[in-house]
Amino acid sequence: MTSPVASLRLPAPARAWWALGLLVALLFAAIGWGVHAIYQAREQRYRHQIEGGLQAVNHMQVRGVTDWRRRRLQEAAALTDDRLLAQAVARWRATAAPDAEQAVRERLRILVEHVRYTAAYFVDPQGRLILDAGGPATGTLQPPEMRALEGALARAEPGVVELRRDPAFAFPFFGLLAPLYDGTASLGAIWLVMDARTTLYPLLETWPTSSRTAESVLVERQDDTALFLSPLRHRSDEPLALRLPAEPGSRDPMVLAVAGVRGAFYGSDYRNQPVLAVASAVPDSPWLLVSKVDVADAFTAAQRREWLALSLFVSLGLLSLGCVVVLWQGRAWRRERALKAELERNLRWLDNAQKAASVGYFVYEGQSEAFIMSRMASAIFGLPSDGRMTLRQWVGMLHPDERAQTLEIHGRAMSERIPLRTQYRIQRNGDGQVRWIEVWGEYGDSAGDGEPLLMTGTVQDITDRKHTEDELARYRNALESQVRMDPLTQVANRLALDEAVARAWSQALREGSSLALLMIDVDHFKAYNDYYGHVAGDRCLQRVASALASALGRPGDLLARYGGEEFAVLLPGADADAALAVAHRLQEVLRALSLEHRANPGGFTVTASMGLAHLRPADVVSAGTETRAGVDAAQPLFQQADAALYRAKQLGRDRVVSYDAQCAATLYEAGQPAPAIMLTYDI
Repeated sequence: MTSPVASLRLPAPARAWWALGLLVALLFAAIGWGVHAIYQAREQRYRHQIEGGLQAVNHMQVRGVTDWRRRRLQEAAALTDDRLLAQAVARWRATAAPDAEQAVRERLRILVEHVRYTAAYFVDPQGRLILDAGGPATGTLQPPEMRALEGALARAEPGVVELRRDPAFAFPFFGLLAPLYDGTASLGAIWLVMDARTTLYPLLETWPTSSRTAESVLVERQDDTALFLSPLRHRSDEPLALRLPAEPGSRDPMVLAVAGVRGAFYGSDYRNQPVLAVASAVPDSPWLLVSKVDVADAFTAAQRREWLALSLFVSLGLLSLGCVVVLWQGRAWRRERALKAELERNLRWLDNAQKAASVGYFVYEGQSEAFIMSRMASAIFGLPSDGRMTLRQWVGMLHPDERAQTLEIHGRAMSERIPLRTQYRIQRNGDGQVRWIEVWGEYGDSAGDGEPLLMTGTVQDITDRKHTEDELARYRNALESQVRMDPLTQVANRLALDEAVARAWSQALREGSSLALLMIDVDHFKAYNDYYGHVAGDRCLQRVASALASALGRPGDLLARYGGEEFAVLLPGADADAALAVAHRLQEVLRALSLEHRANPGGFTVTASMGLAHLRPADVVSAGTETRAGVDAAQPLFQQADAALYRAKQLGRDRVVSYDAQCAATLYEAGQPAPAIMLTYDI
C-alpha cells in the first residue's frame, strides 16, 4: 500500500528545476539588492552635488546684494563728507542766489544721470523737500524717511530706508538720507531714491543653468509674516505685496528662512511644489536671500536615467548574467560620463564667472586641515591649479603684521559658528607679492556630531580696490588742505587760524607757556583800491602776504589772512621781546618792498599798522576767567591784539604797538565791556 506522504513527493527532475529556479531567484534578488544599493549611493552623491551648486549660487548672489548695499552707503557717505557740496548748499540757503541754487541742482543732476539714482532731493532738517535736479520741490518726507533723517542727523552718518512702496513712486525703491553740515550746524540732507527694479532685482537672475523653476527671492520678517521683497517667477504679485504668515509647521522656504533656518533644506513653496532651497542672511541688513529649485526639476533627469538602467537590467535578465552586468556597467559608465560633462560645464561657468569678478571659492575640511579651491582661488594665492592648499601653507602666507589677528578672527568664527567676513594681506606664494584679499565664509557640521568640520566660502583679490581707496584718502586730504588756504594770497585762512589758535592755546595752558598774536592791517588800503583798482589791490595783497610769510622762520609760526587787507600772525611759545622782534622784522620787510601807494597820506609806499598781544593762558584761567574750549577761550588774546592795532592807527599808522594800559582803555571806553570780536574800523 502506497503511503500518502510518498504520493506528495515531487519527481527528482521537478525538484532539481525548482531548486534551480529558487537559486536563480535568490541570485537575481542579491543582484537587485546590490544594484539598488549602488543606485542609492550614486543618487546621494548626485544630491550633494546639486545642493552644493545651489549653495554656491546663493552665496554669489548674497555677495552681489551685499556689495550693492555697500556701494549705496559709500555713495551716501561720500556726499556727507563732501565739504564743497556742503559749502554750496550753505551759500545757497544763506543767499538764495540763482548761481548757488544752480550749483546744488547740478550735483543732484549728476546723482540722477550718472550714478543712476531715480531721484535726488535736498530736504531741510524738518523733512521738507526743497530742491531736486529740475528745480524747487514741494512736499514732506513720509514717516520712514523722516525717522531715517532724524537718525542720520543725530549720528552724522547716512540713514537707510529699506525697500518699500509709496504712492509717490510707481515702483519699489531703496532710500538713503545723507546728512549735510556747515561746520557743526545741520543744513539738511540729500534724499537718494533708487529703483530696485533697475539695479537690485537683476542681481537675483544670475543662474548657471537654464532651469525652468529655479529662482532667488529676497524676504524680510515683519511682525509674524514673511514679506516678499522681490518679484516671483511663477506669480504675478508685485514686490512688497505678498506676505505669508509665519505659522509653526509651515514648510514654505520663505517662512522657514524668517524662522531662522539657514543652509540647504527641503520644503514646499508657494505653489505647493516640493523644492530644494538654500537660505542665507544678507550681512548688515534685515534681508534674507532664499534660492530654490523644484525637486522634480533638479532630480528627475537622474532618476529617469537610473530607472531606465534598472528596467533594462530586468528586460535583459533572461539572457546571461554576464551580458546583463556588461550592459548595466556600460549604461552606468555613460550616465556617469554625462553627469561629469554636465558638472564640468557648470564648473566652467562658475570658473568664468569667478574670473570676471576676480572671485574664487573654497572648502576647508577641518579633519584633514586642507583647503579645496577653485582655479581662481588658487591663482589668487599664487598656487598651482591642483585645487589644494594645506593649513600650514595658508598660515605661512599670512602677512606677519596681521597673522595673529587673522587667526583670531577665523578661530572665533569657527568656535561660535558665525558667518566670516574679513580682509587681510597675504604674501603670495611664488612671486612674494603682498596682496589684499577679502574672505566670506560659513561654517557647518559635516558629520552632524557638533564639531565644525567644514567651511565654504569665497575669496576675492581686492588689492586694486584698496589702492583706489588710498588714492581717494589722499585726494580727500588734499581737499582738506585747500579748504584751509586763502585762494588769493595762498596763506592760511580764518578757519585754519581758528584751529591753530585753539590748539596752541590748549598746549600753552597745559605747559604753562606763553602765546603771542600779531594783528596786521595794510594802511589806507581802501584808498589804494580806489586809486589803482581792485586787480592791482589783489596783487598788492599777494606781495604783502608773500613777504610776511618769508620773514617767519620759527616752526609753528602761522601767517593767516584774517579778512580783506587784515592779516594775523600766531607766535606759539614766544615771549614779549621775541614777539616784538618778529613784529619789527615784518615791518622792515614791508618797507623794503617799497610798493607804490600815492594815495597814502603818510607817504608814497605801502605800510602797515601792527598790534601785538602777549599772554599766558594759565594766567587768564587763574584770574577767574570762565574756562572755555576752542577758539572761544582765546578771545582775550584777539581782543588785546585788536586794541593794540586800534591804538597803532590812532598814533598815525606805520608802527608796532604792544598791548598796554592805554590800549586797555579802548576796550572799556565809556564803561562798555570789551567787544567779543576784532574791531575793523579804518581810522
